[in-house]
Amino acid sequence: MVGNRFQSISEILKSRINTPLVWGVLLLTLALTVLFYFSQKQQVEIYNRYVETLSDYKFFESRLMRKMEQIRFSPEPDSTLLMSSLRGLRETAVSLYAASESARKVEWMPPEQDFSLFETSVLSWVASVRRYAPLRSKWLEESKVLVQDLNRWNVTGAIPLVEVLDSARVGFAVSVDESLLGNVPNSLAKRYRDLLVRNGELAAIWNRIDNDESLVRCENLLQAFKMQTLKTREVKFWIQQVFYLVSIVLLLFTLFFVIRSRK
Repeated sequence: MVGNRFQSISEILKSRINTPLVWGVLLLTLALTVLFYFSQKQQVEIYNRYVETLSDYKFFESRLMRKMEQIRFSPEPDSTLLMSSLRGLRETAVSLYAASESARKVEWMPPEQDFSLFETSVLSWVASVRRYAPLRSKWLEESKVLVQDLNRWNVTGAIPLVEVLDSARVGFAVSVDESLLGNVPNSLAKRYRDLLVRNGELAAIWNRIDNDESLVRCENLLQAFKMQTLKTREVKFWIQQVFYLVSIVLLLFTLFFVIRSRK
């Protein structure tokens, strides 16, 4: 009798599974599972982390650039903080490029060239700052000593030379005017020429520091991630709407199935 009972239940299940309502419920359940899977993907969180990292980079480079403006006009007594900040910027650029290579296989990423150009521009910028800061501090110290020595030699005769050195001190690339060195002792004239030549080299390095290329590359990546974040959020919004719609349809199918099974 138990065998007959199980046989009847099996026949009932087979007959009901063959009905369109049951197939509809199964397909809708599968659709909800797929929609739930795609709605749980964490692309937005990943892109937000890149946006935060790039925004932090822009902030710290801007702060460091203000520090460089101070170093340009006055010697830096302690470069420890500056060098630490440069290491942080360099590591940020390198780690971003490495992380993008790893994530490119499973997530959307901006073109590899954008990350490569950003990393290259940052490394070049950091190298220029590292070279410029100690050389500029040394130049300012030597310029200060030379001005004192020129004033000791001849206060009146030193005025035009000091004015040229002041122009160089504020960052202008000033050429040597030999007509000003006619009566200047050879030792002072040699130091004067050397300072102006080195100032021209420092001005060229400063132009590489002040060209904002790394910030432009950073902004390009930042905007790319922001745009993709907006697109991903839009897709997730529509997935949620479809999820709600399919849930309602599934509920209606289930009610029809229950009503029909009772009849």
